[in-house]
Amino acid sequence: MSQNPKSSTLLTIGETARRAGSSPRALRYYEEQGLLAPQRTGGGQRRYPPDSVERVLLYRRLIDAGLGTEVIRELLPCMNGSATADTVATLQREHKKLLAQARELEATANRLESILASL
Repeated sequence: MSQNPKSSTLLTIGETARRAGSSPRALRYYEEQGLLAPQRTGGGQRRYPPDSVERVLLYRRLIDAGLGTEVIRELLPCMNGSATADTVATLQREHKKLLAQARELEATANRLESILASL
């Protein structure tokens, strides 16, 4: 990762984490998993472009939805507009899983609503 002369437009790990509602440790983990690629200062400090905040938020949502970092890494080309047939198939598969989970959650919520209504 190279230095950027426009480092003033880049964010520190702490600022990126704060804006994303995450932790610096989580950002380092995403880097270890190949999901983030920060630039480095001459002193080795990580610097993130502002769009990294949105990426971290997306990664957190995907992880919270049950996707692993390996699957998310496979889907990165879809997010960058350079998807292959394999990545599209993976995205479709994960989308179907999430829709099924959403239906199950809705059914459970409806059941709880019925129980509450009967009280």
